[in-house]
Amino acid sequence: MELRLAENIKRMRKDKGLTQEALADALGLTVGAVYKWETELSNPELPMLVKLADLFDTSVDTLLGYEVADNRRQIIIDRIYAYSAKKDKRAIEEAEMALAKYPNDYWVITTAANIYSNFGMEEQGWDKDMLRKSAALFEKASRIVPHDVDPKYGRLMLLGNIATLYFFLDEKDKALEMLKEHNEAGVFDSRIASIMSLKGDTSEDCRMRIINSFWETINNIINTTYALLLFYKNRGDLTRLKILARWGVDYLCSIRKNDDPCFLDKQIAAFIAAESYAYLKSGDPDKAMKLLKEAKEVADRYDQTPNYSIDIIKLFDNSREGNLVDILGKTAAESMEKLIGIIGDRKFTSMWRNLNK
Repeated sequence: MELRLAENIKRMRKDKGLTQEALADALGLTVGAVYKWETELSNPELPMLVKLADLFDTSVDTLLGYEVADNRRQIIIDRIYAYSAKKDKRAIEEAEMALAKYPNDYWVITTAANIYSNFGMEEQGWDKDMLRKSAALFEKASRIVPHDVDPKYGRLMLLGNIATLYFFLDEKDKALEMLKEHNEAGVFDSRIASIMSLKGDTSEDCRMRIINSFWETINNIINTTYALLLFYKNRGDLTRLKILARWGVDYLCSIRKNDDPCFLDKQIAAFIAAESYAYLKSGDPDKAMKLLKEAKEVADRYDQTPNYSIDIIKLFDNSREGNLVDILGKTAAESMEKLIGIIGDRKFTSMWRNLNK
């Protein structure tokens, strides 16, 4: 077992913006003592380890850099989730045993918290005792988040989980307060809007949070669809490429307010072009040409009367002013040119060039 105490004291001290002198003052020690810890000339006694861990908002295990020497912990965690996937309540028993064995391990704590949360919410009328246990564990985990944890599994995620549990515990105001306090970059807008709506809120603030969340969802769908289209293209998975491209077209058509040219046409043209490429590579040049002509028609129609307004979704009227930006190009024609270049197929590029003569 390898400990990283000296390394961690130095790193956590710097993370807190403390000099050796400042840390020594905070602990009532000489700067020489801190220097010796960081250079492995000596180690703090157990009471001082606890004090250091508290100062750095971490656990003693994390401060020591202690890691289980084998896969026992992960095997236990995997077994817990395997039981949970089958709705087998042995998951709870395993989680409790894991907590007894690894009481200060971040991953064990969050695993147990997830298990209590999952089973607690599935009980008729919700098992509030179990939900409270889950919230307490998530709160404990939030105080010992490892420095190298993937941010999506870090403190912000934990706070969101805690707030969600407060909601189910009929503490909606507390849930809202927490979500609003930690709503970095609007990450919790959809949860905030959901709770506000469930409370009967019809305010403009609630409406705008819903609209912002909706736009964020649309942007994520478009960007993820582009990424997945290119992934399938790179893999040569033409069947899924066709299915996804057509789905993208149908989805965007389903949410647009009317048939007037709008910003969504740029994405629709790109998705049709991706579908065209898939048919070309699967040996159907006629279908490919028909689709590519359709993509060009959509792009040309948009460029004749470009509309950058955000008021294009039929689900709501948007009272805000603003416009949308496409990183592929200002016009639909520019976007198509860049997309054709990204696809990088000589025959497909030639088809596009011939259409634009």
